[in-house]
Formats: sequence, structure tokens, C-alpha cells
Amino acid sequence: MTRFRLPSALTLAVSAALLAGCARSGASDPTPVWQEEFSGSGLSSARWTPQTGNGFMSGSEYVSGWGNNELQYYTDRPANLRVENGELVITARREAYAGAANGKPASFDWTSARIRTAGKFSRTYGKFEIRARFPAGKGLWPAIWLLPEEPNPYGTWAASGEIDIAEGWGSKPTELAQTLHYGGQWPNNVYSGTTVNFPNGGTMDQWHTYAVEWTPGKIQWFIDGKLTSEKTGWWSARGTPPTSDADLHPWPAPFDKPFHLLLNLAVGGNFDGNPNASTPGTAEMRVDYVRVYGLNGETASAGPRPTMKYPWTPAVARPAQPDGNLVYNESFDWADTDPRVTSDAPRLDGVVQSAYWTLFRSDGQATLSNDAAAGKALKVDITSPGTVNYAVQVRQDGLNLESGGKYEVSFDAWAQTARPMMLKVGGGPDRGYAAYSGEQTLTLGTTKERRTVTFDMKATTDAATRLEFNLGNAGTGAVWIDNVVVKRVGNAAGARPPAADGNLLYNAAFTQDSPNHPGIAGVPGTAYWSTWSNVPDRLNTSVSGGTVTLNVKNVDPANNWHVQLNQTDVPLTAGKSYTLTFKGRATDAREVAVVVGENGGSYARYLDRTAALSATEQTFTYTFTPTVTNPAAQLQILGAVGTPGSSYGLSFRDFRLVQNP
Repeated sequence: MTRFRLPSALTLAVSAALLAGCARSGASDPTPVWQEEFSGSGLSSARWTPQTGNGFMSGSEYVSGWGNNELQYYTDRPANLRVENGELVITARREAYAGAANGKPASFDWTSARIRTAGKFSRTYGKFEIRARFPAGKGLWPAIWLLPEEPNPYGTWAASGEIDIAEGWGSKPTELAQTLHYGGQWPNNVYSGTTVNFPNGGTMDQWHTYAVEWTPGKIQWFIDGKLTSEKTGWWSARGTPPTSDADLHPWPAPFDKPFHLLLNLAVGGNFDGNPNASTPGTAEMRVDYVRVYGLNGETASAGPRPTMKYPWTPAVARPAQPDGNLVYNESFDWADTDPRVTSDAPRLDGVVQSAYWTLFRSDGQATLSNDAAAGKALKVDITSPGTVNYAVQVRQDGLNLESGGKYEVSFDAWAQTARPMMLKVGGGPDRGYAAYSGEQTLTLGTTKERRTVTFDMKATTDAATRLEFNLGNAGTGAVWIDNVVVKRVGNAAGARPPAADGNLLYNAAFTQDSPNHPGIAGVPGTAYWSTWSNVPDRLNTSVSGGTVTLNVKNVDPANNWHVQLNQTDVPLTAGKSYTLTFKGRATDAREVAVVVGENGGSYARYLDRTAALSATEQTFTYTFTPTVTNPAAQLQILGAVGTPGSSYGLSFRDFRLVQNP
């Protein structure tokens, strides 16, 4: 079960048929080496520990929503966790619950339960078998999974691995996810997953036996005794981010250490989206037994490391078109018989002349077509907007962006009703979904308009860059896209010099406008600055008298990154000392995060502190020393958490970042 938020959509390869012909490992003894039959009157404290709350600490950072924007608060109350009639019962409930987030009071609309065997049972290799019944319903996320017993033996998640035995989408009861997470430390982690259908037309709300057979160099998944997927390749790396084979831990790391078992029922978040009106107010995940067996071959050698693709493996670059455009089929008018269309080119289901384009949906829905009345432009009719901007994502992969280049993105777009969209040019899962262009929020009008965004490519050359039009979480209705161009237009600028007064932050007084650095949309005087919110209408920004004010409504109860004030392209040198100062206040007592770090890639933080704001303006001062040179770091002020539905205002002025003598 994924433990960290992803800047972009989690995708899984779909397998419509069960695997056949694979050599299967076998249990060496019919007697389990560990078992839980749930035969007592309550949960065995000798075998299980409930986890409570809505998140966890990762170093000094509190990760809310368990890293996936989950809604539930886990409790150990009988209302959420009990044993009855020889079964474990985990119940998700829609209710108002007063809990805590990062040690502060917070309220939650859902409760559920999560238990684990950490500190009580773990094993390297073996057959893990669980008979369970999952609930169906939009936003329900039952999971059976394994995590390392030793905290981070190869580094933080997912460098030390995760084995997902079974994860169910409540909205897709005929399908099940079986996944490995591994690679580098987040966000340089990768995954290998398969979505399978239940055997014999089954569904998740029926009783099934889920199992993995784990031996050195091979992991196999089963449903009701039938082999459904198999993985024989993975890796773990030291680097942050890893850059070569020399970073690799010895094969078969990370899946050569003891892992413990987790059972939980999550609600909402990135996997299946949030519940809707059709989701039942109570939902039960039931477990009949858990049995762990030894396996033949579990002490054998894993053999040599298999040939695998890594993020640093050079990719074959797709050539640009003769006019320099990196986008293929830019006007949605290449017929499938066009010699430029290869047999392996992706297509949009049901849309003619759509080669090289892809549609991804998390919890959104849309109907796509060529609009003849609009010159064959792609029409995306959004019928369900989902809860995140990538809930409906039109994308083209395979663009070759070279490090050190300046790139221009231009396209025609309009909408049935005015709406925001998020444009992003960035990496895929092998690059931690890095945003090379930044996440550009644009407002589409109701008439056709040419939109242009330029950016410098400061990351490592990526021949598998993705161009994304993220149309989710912004209402229903049609959006049109046409004549899409991504071209290199020059070389990236070098590190920008300090301002005349030595300040590494530009426009610190919020008085400048610049056509090349337009600033916050609709807010004069904000050149070089930007804001972001995970819900577009949550944030309203204004400037008056040299002070920028962020007015926030419908506060997120747990995620401080739900609103942001940012400035990018800040040059920093490794080993040099820097001091950041600013003045700030809030409408009431609020704590915000103050971050200076990498803009994309590993999102490393060189400064990671907080500022306790009050109604009285104060001056805040921070000194830090980055360990790497970064000509394009970013400053971020991350908004405060609070009671759902409440509002607050944050005001700042006189930002100053200087290198110390």
C-alpha cells in the first residue's frame, strides 16, 4: 500500500487473463510456521498491534493521510476493530470523529482500523496466505501487504521495499492490484504492478484466498490457488537520486530481509478517489485466517541479477519532427495509415486519429472525440471531475528533453465554461514524476486561445518526458485541445545573479510586473512569485502596500502543502551559509512551514523549518547551509492546517535571502 503522495497518477499494467505455464514454488510443509485463526474473543496482543491516527512522522515531517490523502482516522475501538465468530472485522464508518494531526486537534469524517505484526512476527521468504472478504463501494481501499521489519534497512520508502499481496478498488469490485514498490528513496521509487480480474467472474465482496509465494529472486501472487502474476526483477539503490549501477544494493535487495504483515481498510485518497453518495456509511473487511508457510527453495541462491531498466538507463530518443516539434500528431489529424504512426503507438480508445496520445483517469470520467466542427480538435467531455487535477489527464509520452535547453510549450485550448487546468512537462515514475516545467495552472476561457509556457530544462536529459494536460477537479463540461507544440527555443539561462541589493529573491517588495515572469495570475506586482492550491478555489491572493496576503478557505485538516507561496530559480552553492528573513502575520495563530529546497527531482530540502504566526507581525530568521549546488532552488511557504471548513489569512512582506560572508 503506497505510503507517500505522488505528484502524479499511479498507473498499473492491466492483465485481463490469469498467468499460465509459470513454474510455481511449493509449500515445504502443510503446517504453517505462523498462523492466526481469530478464534479468541478479541484481537491477540501477542500477534497484532493496532495503528491509530491519520498519518505518521517521516523524520521531522508529519505525513498526513498516510501519504495518500486518505480520509480515515484509524482507531482501536470495537466500532472499528473487533473479532467475532472466528473472524477479524475491520469496519470503516462515516462519522464525525475528533482526532489529532501532528499532535493538534483535528476532525475527521471517516474512521477505520489498521493492524500489523511488526515486532511480533516477521519472515524472509515463505507463503503468506489470507482468506478475506473485501467491501465494495467508491473510495473504499482494503489492503493486505508487507513492509520491512527492520526500519529502513536499505533507506526510506521505497528503497527498502513493499509487497502488496492484495489491494482492492471499491469502485471496481471485479479487479485487484498486486504490486511491488522498490527502487530509490521517495520520490525516486518505482513500482511493478499488475491488475488482475478475479477468477471465475468473482468479485471482491466475496470470500477469496489471497497469497504470495516469495523466494529469492521470485515473487508470485495467487487468488483462490490460481497463479495471477509473477515478478522476477526489482532493485534497491543508495543514491538520492540514484545515478548509476554503482548505487545498487546487492541483488535481490530489497526483498531479502524480514517483512511483517499489515491489514487495513482505508477510505478515500489517491488509489480509488474519495467516497460519493453511493458509498455505504459502514463497510466491513473480514478476515477468516492468516497462515504463513515455509517454501521449497526459500534458502536457495537468487542467482545473478536479471537484466533490468533503471532510471539512469539511456533511453532511445524519439526524433523531433522536421519543424522541431517534439509532439507527434499535434493536431489530432494523423490517420492510423500515416507512415509516421508506428504499430506500437498508443491511442485514445474510440477516438480516430489519436495516435501517440494517452488518457489517464484516477477517479474522474470523460468522453473523448474528434470535434469536426472545431477542425478535428480533441474534445474532452468531462462527466465526473474527480478529486485531483490528474483525475482526467490527457498526455503524450516520449518527448526528448535535453538538459540545458530552453523549451516552449504552445497549444490552442478553450472550454465550455471557464475553468482552470494544470499543464505539466515532466518525468514519469522513473523520475519521481518530477515537474521540469513546474506545475502551471492556466485558466481556459470559452473562446479558442493560443497559450504559451516557456521553461528551462535543468534536470538530467529525459527521452521519456511526459506532456500532461490535467483537467480534473474543476467541474464537468467540455474542453478542447488542438495544435500542440513543444520545441527547444534556445539554451537555458545560467544561474540568475542576486538583485542589486544582494537579495537572491527577486521582487521581494511585491511591486514588479514582468512579461517573462508573469507571477500570480490576476495579481499585479507579483512577478517571479507563484501560488498553488490542491483545490483551485481554496486560495485567493492579493497584494497591498508591499504585502502579499493568502486568503484560504475550506482548510485542509491535515496537509500543510494544500496552499503554497513559491519562488523558483534561486541560486545556491554547496557549503555556503545563507540567511532567510521575512515578516509575517496571520488572522489567528497559525504555524506554516518554511522550506528552501529542490524544485522537482528528489524534492530535497535544504531548509525545513516552521514559523508560528500570530495576529501581530513578527520577523522570522533562518540560517542554513545546502550540501549541494543548485542554480534553481525554490523557496516555499506552506499553508497551515486547521478545522475543516474554516478559513484564515496569511500575510508576508520583506523577504530576503542572502549568502553570508
